[in-house]
Amino acid sequence: MKILNKGKLLVALGGLGLLSGCSGGFDTDLFSGDFFSTEQRVITCPNVTTLPNADEITIFRQGPGRDLVDVEYEGVIAPVSGECEYEDDFAWVEVDLILRIGAIKGPAATSQTQEYNFFVAVADKDNRILNKRVFNSPVEVPEGRRRGAVQEELRQRFPIRSGTRGSDYNIIIGFQLSEEQLAYNQKKVR
Repeated sequence: MKILNKGKLLVALGGLGLLSGCSGGFDTDLFSGDFFSTEQRVITCPNVTTLPNADEITIFRQGPGRDLVDVEYEGVIAPVSGECEYEDDFAWVEVDLILRIGAIKGPAATSQTQEYNFFVAVADKDNRILNKRVFNSPVEVPEGRRRGAVQEELRQRFPIRSGTRGSDYNIIIGFQLSEEQLAYNQKKVR
C-alpha cells in the first residue's frame, strides 16, 4: 500500500526556491482496513526534516582566509517529495525520498563541479538515532552560470516497533559537516 502526502517547505538559496514535501502521511493520517471489517489502522509516514545548522554548507578554499572572496562553493539541501509503503503486516516501513541539493559557485571556485557529502538518519520518537548513512553527490554548475542543482532519490527501510506507527519516527537529512563548517553555520545570522 502506498500513501502519498504533499507538504511544502520553501528554502531560499540566492534566488533558488525549493519546494519540499514528503509523501505518505508525512503530515496526514490515512486509514487502512479490510473493506468488510470494522477495524481500521491509522497509517502515517515518518516525519522528514533537515537537521538545524546542517541544511547549508560553505566550502572555503584551503588556507586561513574565511571572507566572501575565499568561498569556493555554498550548498543547500532540502526534501522535495517522497512516499512510504508498509510491509509485512505493518512491521516494516519503506520510505522513498527525493532530495534536492543546490550549489552556488563562489569567487574562489576552481572547477565547475563540487562534491557534497550528506546524510540520511532515522530516529525514534525519543530522538535516538537508529541508523545513519552518508552519501556523496557531485553537483555540476553549467559553464557561464553560478548555480546548479541535482536531485537524489533514496530509499530507507526500517522496522516499526510494536505499539508505534510511522509518525513516531523521524528521517533527518543534512550535510555531513566538519566541526569548522558546523561552527560557521551556528554563527551565521539566519
